[in-house]
Amino acid sequence: MEENKIYRPILKKAWDITLKFKSLWFLGFFAALIGSGGEFELLSRIILNPNSNKGLIREVINSFKLGIENNLSAGENLWSNLWTLVMSAPVNLVSAILVLLVAIIITVFIIWLTTVSQVGLIRNVDLASKDKTATINEGIDAGVEIFWPIFAVNLIYKIILLIIFVLLGKEILLLISMGNIGVIIHIILLVLFSIATVIISFLIRYQILYIILKREKIIPALKSAWKLFISNWLLSLEMAFILFIIYMIVIYLATFVTSVLIAVPLVFATYSSKIPVLVLMILVLTSVLAIIVMTLLVTATLSVFQWSSWILLFNKINMGKTLSKIVKLSEQSPNIPNPFNKK
Repeated sequence: MEENKIYRPILKKAWDITLKFKSLWFLGFFAALIGSGGEFELLSRIILNPNSNKGLIREVINSFKLGIENNLSAGENLWSNLWTLVMSAPVNLVSAILVLLVAIIITVFIIWLTTVSQVGLIRNVDLASKDKTATINEGIDAGVEIFWPIFAVNLIYKIILLIIFVLLGKEILLLISMGNIGVIIHIILLVLFSIATVIISFLIRYQILYIILKREKIIPALKSAWKLFISNWLLSLEMAFILFIIYMIVIYLATFVTSVLIAVPLVFATYSSKIPVLVLMILVLTSVLAIIVMTLLVTATLSVFQWSSWILLFNKINMGKTLSKIVKLSEQSPNIPNPFNKK
């Protein structure tokens, strides 16, 4: 009977690792900033808000164009007008350059920290799954050592996602104006892009694990990830779905608690005339602090739990044959033919 259990031992051990090794929370929080959410979380973003990233890009472009139009005259004297604007307000130019440099430095540091934290988290979780301990510094050192391969993989992944979101933006939605044919084309494209996105997400996840845990190069790791996914695609989908359900439950509970924490000071504010101002301020600050702490904890623990689950599954698959729950149930039922049996 024990051999039929797949996910329960993995999820239980992942939760035990999350609770026992609290140093992973630090790495988990910053690793979560990469946005490597679950496949079904990503799929829900594509379906519910396909043009979200494009809207952000368009807002940036529009803001840039508006700034040019407000400060410079269009025409052949564009560069002359730009030079005049710079010379007439050198202090503003220096301030703008300094702000830009600070923004670039902060951005580069965040990218470095999130990538290093992702590597450190995966490496330390793998050690924790083998009852070994590792410090945050050791995880960061491991992240620095293989920073560039993981950064390159994550960058390529983000570029692919950006292209997909742009293609699923307003241009594709314009197909609806073609009538029923446009709607059908739009639905087909949505399904195809969704499937492609989910597959790419699995490949990138497994590729990262091969790079970090098996010390493979980028291309060999991608080939290994492809072979692993093809052999265990149903198992991967089942795990992703289970983690998505857990993710949604936790998010809804956290949202409910946040709503309560926001509502409490608002209720007391209704009777503010009868409550000392100091007490009301303390109540508001306490609620805000509680929301911040809860957000940090939920983000960190969810990140550690999800990566722990995937690492445990990854190690289990690489140790030998692991059938999905659906396949096992179909094999156990004498009345239902097994569609996965190739014999």
